[in-house]
Amino acid sequence: MVPRRGRGGESTIDIGTLKTPGVAVALLVAYRSAPTPHDALKVKALLAGVAEQLRLRGRTAPLLPVLAADVASRSVVELCTREGLGVLDRTGTVVLHQGPLFVHVVGASGARRDKRVSLFSGRARRVVRTLLVHPGQRFPVKAIADAAGVSFAFAYRVLGRLESESYVERPSPRGGYATRDASALLRAWATSPEGASASIARFYAPNTRPEALARAAAKAREAGVRVHFTLASGLRPEEVIVAGLPHGAYVSGDIGVFGEALGLEDTTPHNFWVFRGDPRADLGPGGVEEGARELDVGSGVSLAQLAVDVASGPARGLDAMERVVDVFTKQLPLGVGVV
Repeated sequence: MVPRRGRGGESTIDIGTLKTPGVAVALLVAYRSAPTPHDALKVKALLAGVAEQLRLRGRTAPLLPVLAADVASRSVVELCTREGLGVLDRTGTVVLHQGPLFVHVVGASGARRDKRVSLFSGRARRVVRTLLVHPGQRFPVKAIADAAGVSFAFAYRVLGRLESESYVERPSPRGGYATRDASALLRAWATSPEGASASIARFYAPNTRPEALARAAAKAREAGVRVHFTLASGLRPEEVIVAGLPHGAYVSGDIGVFGEALGLEDTTPHNFWVFRGDPRADLGPGGVEEGARELDVGSGVSLAQLAVDVASGPARGLDAMERVVDVFTKQLPLGVGVV
């Protein structure tokens, strides 16, 4: 994970190896699902910065910069070729004109991406989250697109699939969408292999009492770092449901100030988890801050997000998830979102 400016806060960069019969080269890879030429230029600059950081840290072996995608368009391949950026995609495209390699294979032109939208990953998760933290609200497509920070066309696709699976409904073809069965939609998200946060770092915290958590969150806030508690520390006292849940929080940016204030140690037992959301799915409009709740310890994620987070917990995580879904269901507006 490397920091970046603007909404999202960080990007995931991978280092891989491409082996041929005569040579093996190290690749520095950034993934974008369906990049535009503008995205490719941004990736080129990002990878150049990462390569320089690695050089300053002592890595002397060359790294070839590569853009990985589901499908790279012809315009993207042409631009990357001009700009000295490698390209890999799922249709079979392999374009590497750097270092000891010259490979130029463009995937089959008939290849198509799966147009069936995945509900619980990427930008679609923003739409689902927005619906679940506003279960009593009926959204026209444009309103949900604006609230989730996605395009009208994409929001329409997601809502269409949600409607086809009976999670949402509308009174007429021109009517707005509202959750039909919010509890079932939340369970589907929480149990989906695509639904979890992008990464979790596990630590030991010597003191997880409410006053210690509140003090650490205040220190982070003073440093301009946002903290949203989840897992055991994301529950109000009257909502505590199971024993043995670790504490946790989503922390924007550098966790240094928060971790120091809480005394986080990289050792067992792992009683405090730091969540890092997927920038496309969990940060910005419709992200994990959507529906944030005020707790005694500071800001906490919505109950919907909490259910998803505890599902990834140890031992009885799914049992804990069901209990959180029960709390979520009891707080739904009367007659809304439950079948």
